[in-house]
Amino acid sequence: MEQKEYFCLYLSGLVQGVGMRYQINNIAKEIDLRGYVKNLDDGRVKCVIYETNPGLKHFINLLNETPRGRIDSITVKDYSGNEVFENFTIR
Repeated sequence: MEQKEYFCLYLSGLVQGVGMRYQINNIAKEIDLRGYVKNLDDGRVKCVIYETNPGLKHFINLLNETPRGRIDSITVKDYSGNEVFENFTIR
């Protein structure tokens, strides 16, 4: 079994004011992810998830198919926070 890790995704494009956080929340709950999504002051959306690498790729594929807004780019970084997530939330 592949080990889960924390990842931080930054979504750029037309991602605020179009229901993107709610769409991401629905996707995350459908595939049983833990973490959160929130808007950033610079117009991007930040998403922290706890998942395996293949699970991360599946999540990104689902994000790219979302009918909400327009995602121009997704930047993925390792997440070094020490939070433990029980579920997925919108912040």
